[in-house]
Amino acid sequence: MKRQFFIFGIFVLALALLILASCAPQTEESSKRESPEAPLTPPTLGAGDSNEIIITANGFEPATLTIRAGETVTWTNKNSQSHWPASAMHPTHTLYPGSGIEKCGTAEESTTFDACNPVAAGGRYSFTFAERGTWKYHDHLNPAKTGTIVVK
Repeated sequence: MKRQFFIFGIFVLALALLILASCAPQTEESSKRESPEAPLTPPTLGAGDSNEIIITANGFEPATLTIRAGETVTWTNKNSQSHWPASAMHPTHTLYPGSGIEKCGTAEESTTFDACNPVAAGGRYSFTFAERGTWKYHDHLNPAKTGTIVVK
């Protein structure tokens, strides 16, 4: 009789643990691992949940940002010097489709990935990425400072 009571107790304990485990909240990461049909996607690396890139004396942070097509990225200058985000390659700014420094000051300026002017300390520049791909950019005032936008 004691043996049956012991086995019954083990069964109840195992059942209780199984129920508790099934009720535990799943994180987004654990649900991705458990669902083979859910593709793993790289995280967006912006500041918080935004698509913000901070310009510092050391360059762009983050250096690489992953977004979806149609999303806007904002560069915020938190340095005391002016900076000029623009599509690679220096000095023409033509890597991103439809972009080019020659479009600055024209009706096409808003559709080109180019701030077209220095962004002063505390200033901001925003651009909406419609084209999928990996788009390198630089600081036109200091071409050694570079970054990458990956548009999925």
